[in-house]
Order: sequence, then structure tokens, then C-alpha cells
Amino acid sequence: MRPATAVPGATSSVGTPSRTRAPDQRVLPIIALIVFFVYAIVVVLSVRHYQGNVSSLIGANDVVLKGHNEGLGRHIVVFRTTGYDGLAYYTIAGDPFLQRPTLLDAFRYQRIGYPVVVWAVSLGHRAWEPAAMVAVNLAAALAVAYLSGLIILQLGGGASTWWALACAINPSLLIGVQRDLAEPLMTALALTAVLLYLRRHMGWAAVFLALALLTREAAALFLAPLALAEVGARRWRDAAVLALCIVPYLAWQVVLLRAFGRSGLGASQSHVLQPLAGIIAVARATVHSSGAHRVGWFSVIAVIAFVFASAVIAGIRLWKRRDVMTGGVFLHAVTALLAGPDIWLGFASAARVFGGMYPLTVFAFARPPAFAIPRAPQRHDHPAHDLHLRAVCATEPRPGVLSDALIVIKRRITRPE
Repeated sequence: MRPATAVPGATSSVGTPSRTRAPDQRVLPIIALIVFFVYAIVVVLSVRHYQGNVSSLIGANDVVLKGHNEGLGRHIVVFRTTGYDGLAYYTIAGDPFLQRPTLLDAFRYQRIGYPVVVWAVSLGHRAWEPAAMVAVNLAAALAVAYLSGLIILQLGGGASTWWALACAINPSLLIGVQRDLAEPLMTALALTAVLLYLRRHMGWAAVFLALALLTREAAALFLAPLALAEVGARRWRDAAVLALCIVPYLAWQVVLLRAFGRSGLGASQSHVLQPLAGIIAVARATVHSSGAHRVGWFSVIAVIAFVFASAVIAGIRLWKRRDVMTGGVFLHAVTALLAGPDIWLGFASAARVFGGMYPLTVFAFARPPAFAIPRAPQRHDHPAHDLHLRAVCATEPRPGVLSDALIVIKRRITRPE
């Protein structure tokens, strides 16, 4: 059997040579352990004023409940004037299958992924759901750390695996864990899809993208660059497989339309397609604020600066050399600039809604610009099978093509004499 021909400049199927990959991969459990301790401390500090009652993370608000607290369950912390979106997820987890919904809100119900997982982990026991919400998000944060390390190894380029800490410890996940939100689970599912995509398991990538979309619609910002890369490379079948991930999301919208008389799509679109409206609203609010409140607005301005810088740098880099990670950063940043005041005027929402930017920025810029998406070598069906790799490299990126080189797998079957 002839040895496989070498591909100049190509990496192994996971992006780095095996002799250097093993030590880097061994630090992933350490990274996950660090992330666990960080988020455990966040949870402990957040509940310390409520006798350790983790239901305080839900953000149940008496103004929203209007005194109707019967469906909350026992020993739930209810705030008088403040609350947050965790209450919607908790309420939906009590009836994820629309048997007797108490929250008649298609926009909230379209994000069914997190409540269903909470319902499953709690075994349907209402009293266990506050703890289940914390457990699911802690597990998701650990998964983000581990998956980020694997993606960094897959991409290669000499980036340190320790960059996975920056992917997992960011404002989006911190706020998500602290307030029982869906961002940690959505990010974990989306990164699973990205890893499977890089390993060319398109069917499974589409499955996890579908789950991510059902968890939060912002997962579409992960889908679009991957699908465009396949279209640009004229891998029509793979592009079609990825596109199928929107079918469960659309089917769930039909269910919501029948249950509530409206779907959640219109409400989702109303939060975007308002170019710079949210940015302008933040500028006005900062000017008219004072004292400690102005400090809070400066934190939002810092996020705006990060978004602007990411959009400009990613746009310049895409003009020179295209790849899916930079494309993902650019799409997240541009969408954030189109977001309306409803998103940007919330101290917590501004930093978390487009949280996919944080890991994608690490993937895009913690490695050299030259990058080709490798196709995973296929297993030999027979010892006599001979696997040859042929690199088809473009000296200049073509318009619309989001990958700089394609590694085409060619199999030749040799018959025994």
C-alpha cells in the first residue's frame, strides 16, 4: 500500500500534528476545572444574600406576576421592582409542551430548548427546576470551555489551548449563568456544531445547529457563515444539509402560531434592522445620566467599541482573505450594529445577546491569517484501500468563497494480486 501523499501546508485532521496535539489536549480538563470554579463562585456570590436560595437567579418580578404567584412553586424569591428573563424560562419549563400555558408569549416560547432541558433534568418536578437551571448552565459553561479548546486544536496555527478560557469566561456566559438565561446552552450547542462542521460531519452539525436555533434564534449567526462557506466552495450538498437545520425551528413557529395566534418571528425581527438606532440611544442616555448610572453606560459603550472594532478589523481581513471564523465575527458585529434600543439600552442584554462574538474572535485572531478548512480523512474500508490527498489551493481568494483552500479526498481501491 502506497503512503498517502503529503499536502504542502496542510494540517492533520484535527488541525495540529499528533505529537504536539496530545500535550495541549491534556490541559483541557484543567481549563474546564478553572471555568467550573469561576462560575461556581459567581453563583455563590449571587445567592449569598438570599440564604443560598438559587431561585433568586430566576429574577421573578412581582410587577410582571401582578400578584399571581401560584404557579411559581414554593420558596421562590420574588423581587418587588426588579426582574429578568429567567422568569420566562422558568415559567416555560413548568409547561414546555403547551398543555396549560400560563405565559401566552410566542416570542418567549420560541426559545424552547433551555426550558425543555431544565424540565428533563428536573424530571418534571417544579421544586427542582431552579437548581436544574443552574446545573444546566454550569454544565454548558464547562462544555463551552472544552469545545473551544478542541476547536482551537482543530484550527491549528499554533494558537495556545489556554485561549479557551477567554472563550468560556465572557460577559455573555457570566450574565447567562448569573440570571438563568439560555445563552450558555445555545453557545455550547453552536460550538458543538462548529466543531462537527470543521471535522466535516455535516449531518450532525446540522442537528446541533437546529437545537441551538430552538434554544435561541441568535444561533443563526453561527449558521450563516458555515452555509455561505459551502455555497462559495460549491459544495451544494453540504450547504443543503446545513440549511435543513432551520426546518425544526420553522415547524415550532407553526406550532406557536396555532397555539397563540402568532409566531415569535416578528418580535425577533423587531429587535434588529434598526441601523445604529440602539447606539444612538445609548449615546443620548449617557449624556443625560449622572453619577453611578453613567458608569453603567460606560460599560455599554465599551461593548459598542468592541463591536465597532470587530466589524472593521474582520471586514478588512475578509477583504484580504476569507474564512468562516472571521466571517462569523463580522456577521455578529454587523448584526449588533443593526440592533435596536430594546437590546442596547439594557446593561445586561447589550453584552450577552451577541455573545458568539467572544469565542469566534478568539478562533479568528488567535492564530495566523493563513487558514484552510481541512477535510477529515476517511477511514479505510479495506486494508488495501489507498488514501491520497490532493490540495487545490487558490493563490487569490475568489469573491464569495469563504475558504482559501480545499483539501479533496481521493480514494483508490487496489485489488490484491
